Order: sequence, then structure tokens, then C-alpha cells
Amino acid sequence: MNLRAQETLSKIKEQIVLVAKLVDSFPKTTASFKIAGQIMDSVTSIGANFAEAQSARTKKEFTSTIGISLKEAKETLFWLDIVKDLKLSDNRVDVTSQKCIELIKILSSIILTASGKNKD
Repeated sequence: MNLRAQETLSKIKEQIVLVAKLVDSFPKTTASFKIAGQIMDSVTSIGANFAEAQSARTKKEFTSTIGISLKEAKETLFWLDIVKDLKLSDNRVDVTSQKCIELIKILSSIILTASGKNKD
């Protein structure tokens, strides 16, 4: 794994930790448990798919798998918006959402570069 991929994976792991700590602070209600499960599924999938993409056999496979990470990051952001709307957490949700937006930008850039559509 190259340095840039390691840095991205590190940011993904940081996001997973932030979300895990966030959901641990939720009130113990049925709705909170359901949302916590959904957001943990999506945030951990970002990392799992990113790691899997590093072993892709083709550029198309790589781009597709990073695309799954991007979709999961967008789903995570959706759930963070729900958390904010329901006031399930304190202002940590804002920081966590910003970090998620940064990941979305990084993953989008990786896809554009890999597909040759980025004009760097």
C-alpha cells in the first residue's frame, strides 16, 4: 500500500473511531440502537472496502470498490444528519460530519484520478 493510501486509510480509521465514540454517547432508546447499528455498518464498510480495493486486480475493479467506499461514506453522512436532526448527540456530530465530508472528497478524487477524469 502506497503512502497516500496509508494516509487515507488512517483518516478512515479515525472516522470509524469518531463514529464509534459518538454512538456510545447516544441515549439508550430503540431508535438510537437502530441508528447506531446503521451508522456503524456504513462507517466500517468505508474502511473494509477501501482496504479491499488495495488488492484489486484491475483499475476497473479498484475504481468500483473505491466507489462502494464512497457510497458508504455518503450513507454515513446521511446518518450523521439524522443524528443531528434528532439531537442524539452533542456538538461532536458536527466535527464528525466535517471529517466525513473530507473523506467523501478524498474518495471522489481517487475515483476521478483512477478513471482518468481528473485533470491534475
